[in-house]
Amino acid sequence: MKTKLKTIILLFAGSLFLFNDAFSQVSLSAEVMNRYVWRGADFGNSPSIQPDINFTAGNFEIGTWAAFATNGNPDGTEVDFYAGYTIESAAGDFSFLVTDYTFPEDPMHNYFSSESHFVELGLGYSGTGSFPVNFFIGTFVTNDDDNSIYSRIGYEAGDVELFMGFTPSESALYETNGAAIIETGISVSKSVQITEFFSIGLTGSVIANPNTDDLYFLFGFGF
Repeated sequence: MKTKLKTIILLFAGSLFLFNDAFSQVSLSAEVMNRYVWRGADFGNSPSIQPDINFTAGNFEIGTWAAFATNGNPDGTEVDFYAGYTIESAAGDFSFLVTDYTFPEDPMHNYFSSESHFVELGLGYSGTGSFPVNFFIGTFVTNDDDNSIYSRIGYEAGDVELFMGFTPSESALYETNGAAIIETGISVSKSVQITEFFSIGLTGSVIANPNTDDLYFLFGFGF
């Protein structure tokens, strides 16, 4: 399995080389959040620094995203690789996604072990201006005996989004005994222009997890 994982990384690097001339955009961004909350669960109980490197070529994108707890808590450390392809249409945009979730602090020095990788396959939809609805469904296909399924639906009105995420079945990952809503809430985003060429994005969210009776208030900024 270690050989297979190394092969995947070599193919990843090779794809970057082959598509180098075709890349329309290479971006580097980062967010600083008061907490890292993912699908209704807090990871790290700490402020979180979240960088992202993204390469796009036409409708294809590939990148890496990470989270680092400022208190050093390994539960808040994560490094993910993702790839996606988007089909644009008059009815909205449809996306095919694959994400490799890894947690380098747990286990330590074991990145090339198959047990360190949690791969999720997903489908996404982003609506039009007259139908501002977005939807995502994904399922884990490695290291998850439940093959946990997560679905999310959101409605956008300007800078405000209402959303709800749920799982249709029992999942140890999402701490559910059956079908359950694991997050619901509201997010607000705003861009603050600092100079003619630089702005900072502000975001705030109130998220409730009815399944675990948890409530989170998130705030952060990105650039």
